[in-house]
Amino acid sequence: MPESIEPAAFAQEISRIEQCWHQSPAQARAECEVLIHQAREQRDPLSQIYAAELYGKIMDHEGKALEARNLLYEAIQQAQAIHNFPLEARIHEQIARSHYSVGDYRTALQNWLRCIELSERAQFEPTIWMLAKVGLGQIYDALGDSETAVIFHQAAADRIHEVNDPYLDAKIQINLGVNLQKCGRSSEAATVLHRALTICLQHNYHDYTAESYFRLAEVAIAQDELEPAMKELEQALFFARKVNYRWGEANILSAMADVYARRQDWLKALETLHHGQDISIQNDFSHILMRQHIAAANYAEQMFNLPLALAELKAGFEFQQKLNASNQPSQRKALEQQTGLRISVSNMIIDLANHPAIEEGELSTFPPIICQAASQILEVARVGFWQFDEQTQQLRCLYLFDQTQPCSSTAPLQSSQMPHFFDWLAQHKSLIAHDAQHHPDAWDLSEHYLQAHGVQSVLAFPIQSDFGRHIMMFEHRGEQRNWLPDEIQHASQVTDIASRALANNERHAFQNEIHVLNAKLLDTNDALEARVLERTQALAQSNQELHQAMNKLVQSEKLAALGGLVAGIAHELNTPLGAALTCSTTLSAESKELAQHLQNNTLKKSILDNFVNTSISASQLIERNLRRASELVSDFKQVAVDTTSARRRNFDLLETVDDVVHMLHSQMRHTQHRLTLDIPVGLMMDSFPGAFEQVIANLINNSLLHGFEHRTEGQMTLKARADETDKVTLIYEDNGCGIPDELQRRVFDPFYTTKLGQGGSGLGLYITYNLITGVLGGELTLESAVGQYTRFIMKLPFVAPPSSSEPPLNPLPA
Repeated sequence: MPESIEPAAFAQEISRIEQCWHQSPAQARAECEVLIHQAREQRDPLSQIYAAELYGKIMDHEGKALEARNLLYEAIQQAQAIHNFPLEARIHEQIARSHYSVGDYRTALQNWLRCIELSERAQFEPTIWMLAKVGLGQIYDALGDSETAVIFHQAAADRIHEVNDPYLDAKIQINLGVNLQKCGRSSEAATVLHRALTICLQHNYHDYTAESYFRLAEVAIAQDELEPAMKELEQALFFARKVNYRWGEANILSAMADVYARRQDWLKALETLHHGQDISIQNDFSHILMRQHIAAANYAEQMFNLPLALAELKAGFEFQQKLNASNQPSQRKALEQQTGLRISVSNMIIDLANHPAIEEGELSTFPPIICQAASQILEVARVGFWQFDEQTQQLRCLYLFDQTQPCSSTAPLQSSQMPHFFDWLAQHKSLIAHDAQHHPDAWDLSEHYLQAHGVQSVLAFPIQSDFGRHIMMFEHRGEQRNWLPDEIQHASQVTDIASRALANNERHAFQNEIHVLNAKLLDTNDALEARVLERTQALAQSNQELHQAMNKLVQSEKLAALGGLVAGIAHELNTPLGAALTCSTTLSAESKELAQHLQNNTLKKSILDNFVNTSISASQLIERNLRRASELVSDFKQVAVDTTSARRRNFDLLETVDDVVHMLHSQMRHTQHRLTLDIPVGLMMDSFPGAFEQVIANLINNSLLHGFEHRTEGQMTLKARADETDKVTLIYEDNGCGIPDELQRRVFDPFYTTKLGQGGSGLGLYITYNLITGVLGGELTLESAVGQYTRFIMKLPFVAPPSSSEPPLNPLPA
């Protein structure tokens, strides 16, 4: 086992390799391989991810991205297992580049889009976002859409100021320059390429220095500036050879040969191109070599060396066929699907989803059908349908399809042998193991189960149902299989179908239970209907009695309010009538005394003057007090009639409120509670004054009885304001004890009171709410804070809605 490496030492080693790999890529690659091996042995996913990411960069720059792909997929499964989104995005970027390098643009596109999604979701630093944008630009460049490529490269360039990464800056500028040149924007291309060159020279990025000179030479060649182009190519070749940048060297030599050819120096062009061919052959740069053979055939033809031209052309076509052959299986598969010779994966999934066994949901029927179809859809050797046994902590295989063993079976998987795998199972997440042997959640599954069957890669998807936990497991035999996004999606779709089959199984079981219950229900239905009818009749009778009792209570509340008014008016009448009685008694006594003087002939002028003065004063006092009593009786008659009737009329809001307040004066006279009115003069209502007066009286009484309990100086206010919607807003507020939050939703309930047996019927606010929202056609809301205030907000229309007991009056004049 290799020597353990501490995290700090590992970080220093990675940093050292990052600083020098541009100058010594081969040595850096070998050192990364050592770090990856150490991290594997120590099961250190973070270290393995960092080392694999750097390894992928180096291999990509050497033109060998394909050779790093397995290690990158192994790293991505580590990042996904530990839910490290930034690292996952960085590895996706490397994987995308490895697919891009071999022309697999669809998979590259999926991985770069995943990079952007992770970057934008997790909001981490934008380096990977910019790399993904550059990658998308390169795909569009490869597809011949340079205009769109420029858009993606420019988007990356616009954010480069957010990070301190000169190497990435140079990369973006180079790619942007290449596509600007292809769009015919040579001047802009030269500007950004010179910017890239400056960065590379400043930071000793010899590989990108070579690339910058090479791309500047392409701009010069396109403008037929051959001398400057050759000088830049010579500089490019110098820096490429300085760091053994073989991919760049091969391309640079091809460009130099093109310059010689444009000078019609065919021999020098051919000689230079042969040097480039040697590099391409040594490093297996097939795409470059194909182009070099075709160019060499053209040069040889110009020299009239037809045998050489034919040989080069033949070699070029052979490489072209070889490259086409590498894509042939997928192309043939797509063609066969289009022509109907091969069933497409989508059609196979649709056929499976519509299979009758899925709808039937029989556990003895659908697992074999799903597993066999899944083997064909995903092209895997083994597919298993497993069930987790909670009691024994085992995974039991309900069905296993194995292409080599038609009647295959396997022993249960024990949690004691595979703790990491069973920990994954408890998390209800998908398992995507490109290399199961080194996956954090699957290495013990590989050790105790997969390796014995030659399985290197596995997909597993959990299914949760009322019948327990199940798993669909897709096992690939042979070399490591790097699961593509489409394959993962197909496996997930198959699992969804299995989940639906299980749900149908549960549904059929429930339907059977329901059928049994229905049979029992039918047996007792008649008796139940009779009992329901009996109880319905009893409930109707109870509701009728309750309604009658409620009406009586409401009327009692109204009469109680009227009784309060009677008591108040009696008290108020007592003062003026008592004064009038006293005056009349005095006047009677004075009259008798005057009559006595007259009878005795003792009447004097002074006595007569005194009697006259006394009579005038007494008469005036009697008149004033009797007028006051008359006014009180008149007010009482109006309020009493309004309170006990549902008569509709036009009334002045302020005057009506004043009448009610006056009638309640006796209740407040011996207290220090005060009521302040803020109501404009002239607010006329076409409504029901009786209902309105009862509302105001109830609110004032509520404050006196509840709000000012244990308080000696209470303040009540009633404000009214007209709005622009033909309504008046009245706000009644007291500074009493307030209403707790838990009681506020109950204060409008009938019979709810905190003063039961102490003068509270529990109907005051209930009647208030119903009068406002019913007869008066308005709205009522309550606001309160304990210990601070209680506020009732009433919004009433100036013209009340029609009453069911009498037709509406004519509207008030404007």
